[in-house]
Amino acid sequence: MRTFERICIEDYTVRAENGDTLTLRRGEEYITSAERDGMVTVFSAFWVPVPAALFAGARVFTVM
Repeated sequence: MRTFERICIEDYTVRAENGDTLTLRRGEEYITSAERDGMVTVFSAFWVPVPAALFAGARVFTVM
């Protein structure tokens, strides 16, 4: 799996049905998957698909 470091360009919150939340903060760096169909998966406490448009640029983090 190839992962990327990306900088978030706008605050964004995802809330699961069970009440868990993930908040992405503008200016913070996140590890994500490759983009697919306009979406990336953010790898944090939860693995969450979000729009790739929330991020500016991508720098390869790992290649497996």
